[in-house]
Amino acid sequence: MAQKFLSNQYTHIAAAVLAGFGVLVCIYPHTIHSLSWVVNYAVQLMVAYLLGGFVFLFLRQPRLTFISFGACLLLCFYLKFSIKNNYIERWRNSILKKYQPYDNQVRLNAAQFNLSNGAAPEELARALRASGADVLSIHEVNPGWSQWLEDTLSQKYPYHHTMVDLGIFGMAIFSRYPISSVDTFYYEEIPCLRACLQKDGMDLCLISVHTEPALNEYSLRRLEGQLETVSAQISRMDMPLLVMGDFNSVSWSKELQRFMDGTGLLESRSGFMDRQGTFWDVPVDHIFHSPRLGCADFINFSDREGRHLGIMAAFQINPLASYVKKTAE
Repeated sequence: MAQKFLSNQYTHIAAAVLAGFGVLVCIYPHTIHSLSWVVNYAVQLMVAYLLGGFVFLFLRQPRLTFISFGACLLLCFYLKFSIKNNYIERWRNSILKKYQPYDNQVRLNAAQFNLSNGAAPEELARALRASGADVLSIHEVNPGWSQWLEDTLSQKYPYHHTMVDLGIFGMAIFSRYPISSVDTFYYEEIPCLRACLQKDGMDLCLISVHTEPALNEYSLRRLEGQLETVSAQISRMDMPLLVMGDFNSVSWSKELQRFMDGTGLLESRSGFMDRQGTFWDVPVDHIFHSPRLGCADFINFSDREGRHLGIMAAFQINPLASYVKKTAE
């Protein structure tokens, strides 16, 4: 009976429509605003199509096999061409142990954490200390968390600036190195924190961003407006730059694609999943970097129960003369 149902012509048509609809919603997520969240699960949907193809292959259903593998292939190409980072160079240099093209590079580790991910304070403290980051961007800082952070991190990170909020927009920056300046700019009532650091005689700018999730057309417009405000601030800077935070969007979303295209920033995450989390975890926290920064490594942090805590990226800051030479080549 099942074999007859799978061989039915109308079953094949329905399967093709459903597979095509899933791909369409991922590639053009805002065609139907109520389903725009599906794009966050494009990787999981691609894996589902792949597994479905193998199942239909085993059941000797060539048309359904072709439909499943075809949908998987379309999503694979969509995700592949959405990557905007130096992952090929990073992989090649890590294999050759050769990610040191210049002797006078400055190295920096930058980490992004969110305090509302559900972990116990001792787990957060362990992850923050174990990260070994030179600079920490921490989100959703309320007055209680602010005091806890100072008590926990001040000895290791003597330079810090905290902006508390009773909602989700509280932020803090903790640094091993002097913070030469810090200020806040806004999109409507949503703040973004900007700080300039000095490390080994070089200046580095860091922008900490927290956005609202784009759950409907109104929140989507607010997300786009906030990213445009951040882009305008970035256009005025000429120093090495990190933009890090909780963007509540995956890196292959249209909003972040336009943001990276408009600013020239690169994504430090080289994959599409949180390797230490569960299959259903969605990577919505990001560390973007200017091309003058070379990303050498990327790490996810989770607690003992597998809850996602944060991310860290390791960078090399090329001296300006070396960077100009490299880009000219």
